[in-house]
Amino acid sequence: MKPFSGIGAACALAMLATPLWADEIVVGDLHPITGPANFYGLPESRAIQLAVEEINAAGGLSVGGESHTFRIQTEDTQANPTVGVSALKKLVSSDVRFVIGPLSSGVGPALFPIIDRSDAITQIIDGTIAEGVTNGRNIFRNQATVSQYDVSVVALFKAKGYGSVTMMTDRFHAGFVGTQPALAASLKELGAEIAGEEGYKLGDTDFSATLTRVASRNPDVLLIRGYPAEGALITKQARQLGFEGQVVWEMVSPPSTVLKNISAAEMEGVYNCIPATTEDYIALGNEKAIALEEAYRARFNEPAGELSVLSYDAVHILKAAIEKAGSLENAAVNAALADLTVEEVPQLISDYVPGEGGQLFDDKGQVTLRSAVSVWQGEGWHPATDVIR
Repeated sequence: MKPFSGIGAACALAMLATPLWADEIVVGDLHPITGPANFYGLPESRAIQLAVEEINAAGGLSVGGESHTFRIQTEDTQANPTVGVSALKKLVSSDVRFVIGPLSSGVGPALFPIIDRSDAITQIIDGTIAEGVTNGRNIFRNQATVSQYDVSVVALFKAKGYGSVTMMTDRFHAGFVGTQPALAASLKELGAEIAGEEGYKLGDTDFSATLTRVASRNPDVLLIRGYPAEGALITKQARQLGFEGQVVWEMVSPPSTVLKNISAAEMEGVYNCIPATTEDYIALGNEKAIALEEAYRARFNEPAGELSVLSYDAVHILKAAIEKAGSLENAAVNAALADLTVEEVPQLISDYVPGEGGQLFDDKGQVTLRSAVSVWQGEGWHPATDVIR
């Protein structure tokens, strides 16, 4: 028999390697499994599953000398705040005390006040980039904030010297809307004129009226902030209406989703300003990202999602914190998370910038991810190493 190896082997051997006497630690998985954002949420949920199976296959967790394994309870938020709150309540009613998620920048702020006042929930956010949804006490995030996304936009404008920009922002994306004034101010400081600020919403398909105004202003850059289906349609329609400037995106954009709405040729040369994604880490030769991708393809017969590395990391962060705490009590695990260093989680894939003392999280429970700019070439995104890495 051919021996197993890597993450895929760990998943395949999970049932055989897990001690029968191990106690289960239930992890709540809060992501949009269905609905308009499931192309983000389902790959995140699957990455959690792969990480849990890998950990269980390796013997699980050792907590105070006792063996434990992880079990996942998945609840579908549908990227809807009301549904997300109901999903969290289901987890609480099942006595789930450790939660990973959510994704949506609408759901994250809706859950924050509930979890913030709870002593019995520890949350690691792997998706939403909305500001103000961590507290450094029991809510932590290993995803970037919108402000960290904006760092890449500013770096691109500084490198290229663009003179004017029109912004088009999903007006229901709380994160992007909330940071737009600060981003506009930063671009003005670089000498860029804000030629216009336009809005749209998730699910829109006809942008002709707005883009006619954009084309009439003739800005150097059309900056699109939101989700990739709308971003692709805006880009396509802008070109059809005669816009000849640079198109810049600020959104996690799986190529498979992008290419459902626009051709690869029409995307050529579009920049995207976000921290590195799964695809970027693979392109840069990150061995752990490559192993995750191979395991994901073997299990689900498709590529991993752009945010899958963050969800995979979140599980390993939780494991490291529980083992460091030597306890399953939320207060002890929270304290361990606050003190956790990057070096204490060697399985991490994403490029986190350690804080003072090597800490993974700052005093608000937020990580710092290195900024990145990608450019569309051929069939997908590639690191724009001429701009920023």
